[in-house]
Amino acid sequence: MTIEQLLAEELLHEVGYVAGDNGKFRTIDTVQTIETDRVEKYHQAGMLYLLDSMKLFRNQVKMMTLVKQLAQNNAAGLVIMDSQVALFGPILRQLADRVALPIIKIPTLPSISDGMQLFFEAMLQQKTKKLRHIIESNQKLADLVIKHPKVESVLDLGEQIMGTPVLLLDSHFNVAVASETLRNHELELTEFFRQTRIDYFQLEKQITVRQGEDSYTLFPLFPAFKENKAFIAVKNFQETDEFRIILQQLLMNTLSFVNSRIDMLNESDFRNRSGFFLNVLDGGISTDLLDKRLLEMKLNPTAKYSCVMTQVVAIDNKKMVNYQLLEQIQQLIMWFINEYQTNAILFSWRQRLVLLIGADVNPEHFVIALHRFISDKISVAYGFLMGYSNSQAPIAGLSAIFKEALEATRSVVQNPSMKVHKYQPKYVQELVSLIPRDEASAFQQKFLAPLLQLDNDEEKTALLKTLQNFFYLHQQVAQVARSMYVHRNTIIYRIKKIEELLDVDLADPQTAQNVQFALLLNQSMADD
Repeated sequence: MTIEQLLAEELLHEVGYVAGDNGKFRTIDTVQTIETDRVEKYHQAGMLYLLDSMKLFRNQVKMMTLVKQLAQNNAAGLVIMDSQVALFGPILRQLADRVALPIIKIPTLPSISDGMQLFFEAMLQQKTKKLRHIIESNQKLADLVIKHPKVESVLDLGEQIMGTPVLLLDSHFNVAVASETLRNHELELTEFFRQTRIDYFQLEKQITVRQGEDSYTLFPLFPAFKENKAFIAVKNFQETDEFRIILQQLLMNTLSFVNSRIDMLNESDFRNRSGFFLNVLDGGISTDLLDKRLLEMKLNPTAKYSCVMTQVVAIDNKKMVNYQLLEQIQQLIMWFINEYQTNAILFSWRQRLVLLIGADVNPEHFVIALHRFISDKISVAYGFLMGYSNSQAPIAGLSAIFKEALEATRSVVQNPSMKVHKYQPKYVQELVSLIPRDEASAFQQKFLAPLLQLDNDEEKTALLKTLQNFFYLHQQVAQVARSMYVHRNTIIYRIKKIEELLDVDLADPQTAQNVQFALLLNQSMADD
């Protein structure tokens, strides 16, 4: 407790300041007497000293040393009797004010022991009140939890308990709810917190940030899901004593429980949503009912989406992909969608996560950014693979784009080094397969022989893969480099090497068409 809180007790109504009342913020732990003039003995932090040595009192030099020493060592203050006030001259009073050390006077008592007893009784009374306040606060919070409270109710009670406004922040540092004093200020506070440059995704310990003359102390709450954090922010929080810390912890525990319950409800909604989309895929829902349900979900039935399918694979075939990992990735994806306010819907299908991303979102940019985000957050023992549709469709046509995403995922699973793959329609490949094998072989040998006959298998594979991506990405070198995770100069070098080997100029449309067709034939024959 502080000196100011202690002196507010009724038992100490006759006690007052002689000097140093600007140090009333100092913390008091216990009381001790000063019985000798050996000043160096008295230096304990949090100690309120009662002066019981007239020899020391009459030595102004030592008294000045004592005042400085107590202030420097964070003592609580110095107590003298009313009869001694006249001996505490103006020089000592000015010094006490300067170093902010409370000099407290008590009524003249038969002995200094009576003074100690007075302070001990007042401290006990103060602690008893605080304990009673803690018990009452705990009971009120428990009653709220039993009644299935709204977060607003818990925060309002928290403001009463803590004596200061309290905020609940989500995992994106958005102020979800504020207690009564700051209610209706959520937007401006959200803007402040998100501009603090704190890595809120990684924040796991208490931190304090300043806003002008005020401060906000943030405490991470215990989440149901590690990736779906939440924070409590207490305005102008001061850890003045253990009682205040206990009150803060009580509030945190209650909000953690309430927040975890919200997480559970959100997870239940996710399961229900997944069941709905599974029904759409199976064709088990009529058009009228589908449109009605979509409107209830605040989704436009005519809006078009691309479909993205994810899959997690173990790098070591002896390992299994466990449920906890899939749950972690689900929470990470939901965090990513919410952080960047992406027009996307997430649901699960056979232990895989499927996304529908709106037509206003570039699917290639989205899947690459999401892939990087997830890959950085999960164990290197697992690979995160993604396939996405080539076309778009409204949710009524989900089956078609879902099949494209599924096929794209199968392709990337067969070749995990691709990591991300867009579905490529098969009708061209099917036409290629109709060409007689001997004619196909002759054509591909005519245009690809020097490349196919390279002795270095690793170099041959790299050049063929580069050539495939070169045509697939419309000869855009920068995009080819990004898709293969190499420098653009590497792609330029490889294309030049291919042109030299084949003695062609790929900038010539007819030549490029012949080489691309030969490459398709080679692929088709290899698949056979």
